[in-house]
Amino acid sequence: MKILSLSTDQELSLFRKRVLEVAGHEVLALSTEKEALEEAASPRPFDVLLICHRLPDATARKAIRLFRDSHRDVKVVYVVHLYGEWPEVEADRYVVGADGPDALLRVVSEAASPATS
Repeated sequence: MKILSLSTDQELSLFRKRVLEVAGHEVLALSTEKEALEEAASPRPFDVLLICHRLPDATARKAIRLFRDSHRDVKVVYVVHLYGEWPEVEADRYVVGADGPDALLRVVSEAASPATS
């Protein structure tokens, strides 16, 4: 599966990238708002857009809008910081970062499966 991962926290981004790659996924991890918006507007194919809570909400919402314009069937997974947090970002699925790598892998796989379309 091809995953675009967006976060302004480079450490979190690199950890998530490695976990997803070890699980067999191809990951493009970007850590600046400018790169995130440029890639979201590009036609490069992805299966999942993964957005971290560290990306500012306004940038995350804009990236999702740009991404969905050219990637209509791609699912968006948003990583929230805390339980009970109600993000101002509309995604297809949410996962709590503190739940760890197993939860991330499960939610990404579920989001991309045809049954959730």
